[in-house]
Amino acid sequence: MSESSEHSGQGHTHGVVEEVKSLEHEAEEGASARTPAIVLSGVTLVVFAILLVVMAIAFTAYYLSK
Repeated sequence: MSESSEHSGQGHTHGVVEEVKSLEHEAEEGASARTPAIVLSGVTLVVFAILLVVMAIAFTAYYLSK
């Protein structure tokens, strides 16, 4: 892997982190029309993650009890 490709990967990651921070600040401020969509997306991701964990536990318990 070349040195230039390593730096471009870090730049992309840095850009994503900055975008997330920008969206977080925008949602906290609450003055933007995009705020409900940002918050709803965040809540959806959290609920989906919790659902995946609960389903994994349920399926594991089911298969272990057989």
